[in-house]
Amino acid sequence: MNCIIFIVLSKDLSRFARNYVDSGRYLQKVFPILGIRFISINDNYDSLGVNHQANDFVIPIKNFINDSYCKDLSVKIRSNLDVKRRKGEYVGAYTPYGYMKDPQDKNKLIVDEKAGETVKQIFSLYKDGKSIGQIADYLNNIGIPSPIEHKISSGINFETSFKTSEKAKWSYNAVRRILTNEAYIGILAQGKRGTPNYKVHVIQKRDENDWIRVEDALPALITYDDFMSVKNMLGRDVRIVSADAEANPFSGFLFCGDCGQPMVRKTVPSKRKKYYYFVCSTNKRHEGCSPHNMSLKELTRTVKNAIASHINHILDLSKTLEYIEKLPSANRLILDYETQIENMEIEIERLHKMKLRIYEDLTNGILDKQEYADFRQQYKMQIEEKSNLLERLRKEKKDALVSNDSEKVWVALFRQYENIKELNRRVLMALIDKILIYEGHTLEVVFRYRDEYKRMNEIVKCNANLLPRVEG
Repeated sequence: MNCIIFIVLSKDLSRFARNYVDSGRYLQKVFPILGIRFISINDNYDSLGVNHQANDFVIPIKNFINDSYCKDLSVKIRSNLDVKRRKGEYVGAYTPYGYMKDPQDKNKLIVDEKAGETVKQIFSLYKDGKSIGQIADYLNNIGIPSPIEHKISSGINFETSFKTSEKAKWSYNAVRRILTNEAYIGILAQGKRGTPNYKVHVIQKRDENDWIRVEDALPALITYDDFMSVKNMLGRDVRIVSADAEANPFSGFLFCGDCGQPMVRKTVPSKRKKYYYFVCSTNKRHEGCSPHNMSLKELTRTVKNAIASHINHILDLSKTLEYIEKLPSANRLILDYETQIENMEIEIERLHKMKLRIYEDLTNGILDKQEYADFRQQYKMQIEEKSNLLERLRKEKKDALVSNDSEKVWVALFRQYENIKELNRRVLMALIDKILIYEGHTLEVVFRYRDEYKRMNEIVKCNANLLPRVEG
């Protein structure tokens, strides 16, 4: 039988031990039967040597020590990387499109000016009604390098399976990845992929809940409002009838008020003109419901009036809140809340101490077990009741603080569309979540920032007694 020589170096013996659980059995029985001569240079082992018993005893111990060393080293490296991720430091090899590594700090990302402008352009085109496929074609036609080509032109040695031709082009998936990447609003999400442990080298995708997200970890290229409006629209059916056409302004916004299914556009030619109507998709498929028919002209007029009315109401509420904020009585109301909250916290602390004291009474024989259980349950209920009341007071105090930055941002968003003359897709994406159409040519416009608007209304109602009375 021919002899096969199997030589291992350095830590290869420990790797051999991991791959073969019972390395001793292979060294003593399996390899000799197969005619394999096993040599480990660093461990000074040769299966043809004379001192087999000593080596066979020592090598598994060395393998165990080496394996423990590898495990410990892996844990330390993973922990160090996790610490960096949680601090918002970038640890990836390749940066998201639109960013580059800071020359002064490799763990910090800065904006890549050229690619960053392309990212802004992609979001702008989508808000204007262009489909993802149309955006990809447009970028290819004007000669903007794709993300892959941009990396290569920047001198990065980059290989990917996404490249299907000699020169990578913009594709549907490339554009969609940009439209859905949280990095462009400053959120750095890392740890999306990795190996389960140091023994398994196959990279696997991790659950989204296990990702490490850090806000404001890098400069934002897109506003949060624009990103969320685009994300909301990506999940809807936005149909475009031809490659050169744009989505009609209402595409993806209209839903049947009864069955909840999308409304679809219907074209009715009449002589030299075309008239557009929207009908329930369920009814058009002859699967029930009713047409809920409404013309594009009537829909545009009604929605435009609804937007104008809603904006006027928001601005009136905003002025009222500004008036309330300046009143001395409003400041007294805040101080009153603070006093109540402080007293409630003191009372809860007192109840906790009383609850602990009854245990001492039990151990000293002042209370029996039944009395202790009764008192304990009583204090527990009182603490829960006071804690709920404390949370309510804190919420009311927060509502009483009528001036805050987040509120000003969404009010300012509506304010900039106060005198709109044309109802286009940008306006709809900025202000409206969806539009429900009912029978009888009636509709309901569901605006964005509904919770903030509701909260504003509640604050005004709670402070109605502070407002001057209007005679008449």
